[in-house]
Amino acid sequence: MTAPTTPHATGASARWLRRLLPHRNPSARLVCMPHAGGPASFYASWTDRLPEGTELIGVQYPGRHDRLAEPLMETVVEIADAVAPFLRPYADRPLFLFGHSMGSLVAYETAVRLEAGPGPGPAGLFVSGQYAPHRCAPPDEALDDATVEREARASGWTDPAVFDHPELRELVLPALLADVRASMTYHCADPVRLRAPIGAYGGRGDSEDVLAELTAWKQLTSGRAARRVFEGDHFYLRAQEAELVADIVARMSDWGQAPLGHH
Repeated sequence: MTAPTTPHATGASARWLRRLLPHRNPSARLVCMPHAGGPASFYASWTDRLPEGTELIGVQYPGRHDRLAEPLMETVVEIADAVAPFLRPYADRPLFLFGHSMGSLVAYETAVRLEAGPGPGPAGLFVSGQYAPHRCAPPDEALDDATVEREARASGWTDPAVFDHPELRELVLPALLADVRASMTYHCADPVRLRAPIGAYGGRGDSEDVLAELTAWKQLTSGRAARRVFEGDHFYLRAQEAELVADIVARMSDWGQAPLGHH
């Protein structure tokens, strides 16, 4: 192992990348992309479940928490274009990407950019609760705020209290609607096939369409592919956190071709 080379996140990099579990000389890094309306801190509880030597980084999109005043981004591609350059310095060790719901699309597009170089691409991509990019169909109707809010309510992508609590609504709804619109308008007719292996996860009680489409993710890698379904709904990863993280860690160790430390 070479001398410690952990990048020092400053400025724009620090706004995007939150080192939830920092490590001076990590054996691997796991970067997590939140769901629509979600903050980087959604993954903070994972810190207690990762093995020694694994660094955990959460991505903070604009328009939430301490980035509340920043302009929102309108597309998945725009978000990936912004975050990928900041992740390149972190790929000096095996770098794994995880995304839930909209975050899966951001993670995939980020992986595409990292594999395009310069430098090493990701060692693996984990996706959760989301159609594969080439299976996402753009809507036929115009997406005004009322339409997007109806979809967000119906999909179970966020806590219903967000819509009914006036203070929460004012703070959270703009970012949530922007993210849901980005998810709903995303489509990739000719997706890049990654070299990185892909693991796809879902909750048994999620949309039947989402569950059925998880298998399609294997078409987007020339490497290994895995699929696992847990008990629970779209946010199964809350109740099944221990089992999900254990599965991710096992695949990180396998795909990274080096055993991770023990917690």
